[in-house]
Amino acid sequence: MTFQETAAQFAQSGGGTDDFKRLYKEAFSLMKTDGANAALYFVIGVAAHAYVLTYEDQAVTTELAESAKAALVGFNEKICRALDADPATRLALLGEVASDYQFQVNSF
Repeated sequence: MTFQETAAQFAQSGGGTDDFKRLYKEAFSLMKTDGANAALYFVIGVAAHAYVLTYEDQAVTTELAESAKAALVGFNEKICRALDADPATRLALLGEVASDYQFQVNSF
């Protein structure tokens, strides 16, 4: 499965913990098969995994789940664009995702 397929599947999902788990497992799996883009997959895998570790055994509000899913969908869209971009743009988009996750996402 390509990252674009994984991202589309996640975007169409219900946004439950199992969907985040599937996303991080696919992202980490892609790191093994597409080493040149491993950093792109890693940042998504880490964010999705953090959500699962934080909320797997808890009930979450619809608002939190939707907000977290929206953040990951946005990150996935940037990574999809990065995969089709030249190296400088790819690095810039990766930096945007990493910075946004570190400084804008507070819930996971």
